[in-house]
Amino acid sequence: MANFGASFRRAREAAGLPLERIAAETRISTRFLLAIESEDFHVLPGGVFNRGFVRAYAVHLGLDPDQAVTEYSRLSATSDEPLEALRESERASSRKAERSLFPLLAAILVVLIGAYYFVNRGSTSQTADTAATATPSEVATTAPPALPATSTEAADVPVQTPPKGAAINPAPAAVAPATEAKPTASSPFATGALVLEVDVKELTWIRIATDGTVALNETIAAGTVRRFSAEHSIDIVLGNAGGAKMRINGRDMGQLGARGQVREFKITPENALRIQG
Repeated sequence: MANFGASFRRAREAAGLPLERIAAETRISTRFLLAIESEDFHVLPGGVFNRGFVRAYAVHLGLDPDQAVTEYSRLSATSDEPLEALRESERASSRKAERSLFPLLAAILVVLIGAYYFVNRGSTSQTADTAATATPSEVATTAPPALPATSTEAADVPVQTPPKGAAINPAPAAVAPATEAKPTASSPFATGALVLEVDVKELTWIRIATDGTVALNETIAAGTVRRFSAEHSIDIVLGNAGGAKMRINGRDMGQLGARGQVREFKITPENALRIQG
């Protein structure tokens, strides 16, 4: 297909179709449609999602979709590399920022321990000073009452002893029955597990990796619900952020983005309770 982008533009103009109408019918952002026509492939989200856009646009204009995808692959042989390098740089910056928080948290912990020690030491010193300055009358009031004198008549009471050879069986002490500890089931999140539920509302491309392994990489139709689980992390890329809903460990993540917007998320047990769209 010669003049890849121009062929799309000519077909659209010949059909008298405005970009806004095509975007509404194909669920592809006008920004991405213009990027295809101008061959500015770096604007597209990259990977399989780009080929899906090209194919859908070609079908809508009556062009050969296989030829269009083949020509796109030839023209954009190296266009995915800068995008992937940029994403890797962003992920490295995020990891560096997380590591820089560790010294700060350690310093805060040391300060809290020192404050706790100081407060408790002051409280103990105050209690000791109060006891040392107590008056004799105050000490007298805390003395235990005197035991009553033993009557001398008790010595005259005969003591009964058992017959010689008789066995003495003292009553056994009552032993309280041991209470058997019942095990409690821990929730998945308490053990660090993550459960993700994806509810697709509009056609969108989704890539999901669980614990570093790609579990999904395809365009999903509306009405599809998928569930994924991981122990340490879930990485998500949405090609149409406004076309899907997500729940992490049963909690709704809210609005993920606008229609046609590309969003990336990284979910871990540490941020699962606060991450939002």
